[in-house]
Amino acid sequence: MKTLTRRTLTRVSAALTLTLAMSGAAAVTATSAQAAPSVNSCYITASAANVRSKASTSSTIVGVAYRGWTCTALDYSYPGGVQWAKIRVNKTGVVGWVRDELVHSPGEGVTVCLPGTC
Repeated sequence: MKTLTRRTLTRVSAALTLTLAMSGAAAVTATSAQAAPSVNSCYITASAANVRSKASTSSTIVGVAYRGWTCTALDYSYPGGVQWAKIRVNKTGVVGWVRDELVHSPGEGVTVCLPGTC
């Protein structure tokens, strides 16, 4: 049985909380000015992240994603005890694997300062 990391448990908890909120009597709404992020939304926090064909540093690089780019988390893998995330890079459509510490979800409280945004 694989051990879940604190980050994975946080993501699962956020997804369950959103699911429960949406199924309750209260409606969850978002304005057009600030839409609610998808449960699987993520963003790149490293200056650049290699997107790979498999969850391994020796696998083929299929693309690169840069700090602040958004993505969609599709899956997670833990080969050799290292956590990887399978993502779709929203800007390019590239699908592949990145080391999990290079991507974060909006609920994790990790901010990325880009010129003109902080």
